[in-house]
Amino acid sequence: METISQTFSELYDKILIRYENSSERSRQVPDLSASDEQYINFLYELDQPTLTSFAEKSQISKPAATRIIQRFLKKGYLSKQPSSQDKRVSYLHLSQQLRAYCQNSYHLFDQVFLQTISVLSPAERTQLAYLMDKVNQQL
Repeated sequence: METISQTFSELYDKILIRYENSSERSRQVPDLSASDEQYINFLYELDQPTLTSFAEKSQISKPAATRIIQRFLKKGYLSKQPSSQDKRVSYLHLSQQLRAYCQNSYHLFDQVFLQTISVLSPAERTQLAYLMDKVNQQL
């Protein structure tokens, strides 16, 4: 008998494989590693990201965040804009190409996920959403 964690892991792997192998998946930024893609997603999700908010969201140290941000700046993935109120703070802005990449990726993942759960009835989808939100609130 499989445990719930095994079932979750298997489901996650299958969804990720469908997403990664989708013919609609953009190849706009082919040199992104999996961890770089995750860091880009964190920056995309943050409202007016700063080095500090990025480090906190990524759960990494500020020196590690600084190295990542410097690398992204050199590659042209990001630009920095000093705050007009506090010159010690700079806001990080994703390039238009990466913003479009993130929007496309999020849309595609939504499609893959919704297609995956289409076997559920509307009531089951509502229950799944409730349970996932409940677990998410505890993390």
